[in-house]
Amino acid sequence: MTSRIKISNILSNIIILITSFVVLVPIFIIVTAAFKNEVDIFERPAALFTENSGLFNFQQLEMFPRYIWNSIKVTFFCTVIQLGTASTGAYAFSKLKWKGRDTIFLLYLMSMMIPIQVIIIPQFMIIRSFGLYDTHLALIMVASFTVFGTFLIKQFFMTIPDSLLESARLDGAHEWLIYWKIVMPLAKTVLATVLIFSFRWFWNEFFSALIYLTSPELKTLPLGMTDFVTEYMVYYGPQMAAAMISIIPVMILFISLQRFFIQGITASGIKG
Repeated sequence: MTSRIKISNILSNIIILITSFVVLVPIFIIVTAAFKNEVDIFERPAALFTENSGLFNFQQLEMFPRYIWNSIKVTFFCTVIQLGTASTGAYAFSKLKWKGRDTIFLLYLMSMMIPIQVIIIPQFMIIRSFGLYDTHLALIMVASFTVFGTFLIKQFFMTIPDSLLESARLDGAHEWLIYWKIVMPLAKTVLATVLIFSFRWFWNEFFSALIYLTSPELKTLPLGMTDFVTEYMVYYGPQMAAAMISIIPVMILFISLQRFFIQGITASGIKG
């Protein structure tokens, strides 16, 4: 039995090492390529740094402070709105009893199976009819709801005893007060989990920005990376420098909320 446990631990460690290698090598390549010229990036064997390494790729990112600010603004509002709609929706689906609740929630979940490419044309027509085309508000509106986030938070809310809420109702508390003062403080871990998922998604969002934004000054960071793609040439050095910058906020957020993220994922799966 002991030998089996040792073999299992060894295999687990090997899998973790392989997975870590697969994840970290692309990041390593991005970081080193950000300081190399176009020729040195593709040299074989690849060197960590060359005698030509420098900050010249970063010097070509004149417009990127603007792109970064645009991404921060769009990501902030999209994430905050999604946390609000997902948590209120999860509360209604898990703690309120109303006719057709489970059926509507099932249909809501089924919408996850619809590819964005299927609804992008009618969505685009609606945004244009509202006069929001080529505005950041268009990106915020189409990202106001998250099915996955609602599902994740609902699973966590189901672990909160109904008796706790009933006691508050008997004391005269209305549903909004129960939601804000009792349920939300208990849901910090799962909210942090949804925050990480939403932030990462919108920080890296490219497709919607490509569809709805045309003005150069409105570009977000992922869309701004296309500045270095021309008809005849792709400038990988500046792209790698921009990619390196784009990784930093996501890593900081994840490291800061890692403990809540793990607890949220674990707790959300306790009760189905």
